[in-house]
Parts: sequence; structure tokens; C-alpha cells
Amino acid sequence: MKIQTMFFLAPLLLIAKPAHAQAGGRMSAMLDHADADHDGRITRAEFIDARKAMFYKLDRNHDGVVSRDDFGRLRRFRPKAADQLDAFIKAVDADHDGRVTRAELDGAPTTLFDLMDTNHDGAVDQAERAAAAARRKKGGS
Repeated sequence: MKIQTMFFLAPLLLIAKPAHAQAGGRMSAMLDHADADHDGRITRAEFIDARKAMFYKLDRNHDGVVSRDDFGRLRRFRPKAADQLDAFIKAVDADHDGRVTRAELDGAPTTLFDLMDTNHDGAVDQAERAAAAARRKKGGS
């Protein structure tokens, strides 16, 4: 069940809102996964590719959109995760229909990546990840 929760929460960490970054360990695991070439740096392209791949994990009923329908019993068994799904949908749902399409996800800003890429070189390295983790511990974003 813990792995399911990580797969559910991981894409939320790759979305627009810095508040999603508060899930420290899950964020680190997701960023490790995003590092496709395992060079210790996550490029913007790798970050976006990981976010796209996670869309398909969230679209559990395979209807081409992410909505509450994908996690019917989630609210009953994992209310915090359900709240995060609602926040994800609200943040990314450009047409406000309660569903997130791949196009909407593709158009969503990469705020988390941008906040971590402090030297603005288009990649997040280990030092930037460590600095982001330290900011999280202090309560900043």
C-alpha cells in the first residue's frame, strides 16, 4: 500500500505548487526516478518526461484523464492523499472541468523544478537538491 501511495503522490510533487514539495522523501525518490541518464543531474526535459510518465500511472481507469474517478475509494482510506489529488486537479485543470488531460499537464508550469534550479542552468544537480531539502527542513520552499 505504501508503494501505491508513493506512485500516487509522486506526480503531485512534479506539478506546479511548491507546497507539494513538503513530502521530502517521496520527492527525492521521484527526482531519482526522473534522472533518466543517472548522471546525478535532472534536466528540465527529464523532469517533464517523468511528469508525463506519471500521468499514465495516475490515470488508473485509462480514460485519458486524471480525475476523482481514478481513485474512487481513496477518500475513505487515504483522505490526505485524496486532498492532494484534489489540489493537483485544481492546480492543473485549465478548463475547470474537474479532470486533468495530458495536454493540461503538459501546459502546467514546472514551478518545483524552477525553484530547485537556483543557478538557472536548466538542470537540478545534487547541490541544488540538498539546498532544497535544507529549505524544506527550515519550513521554506
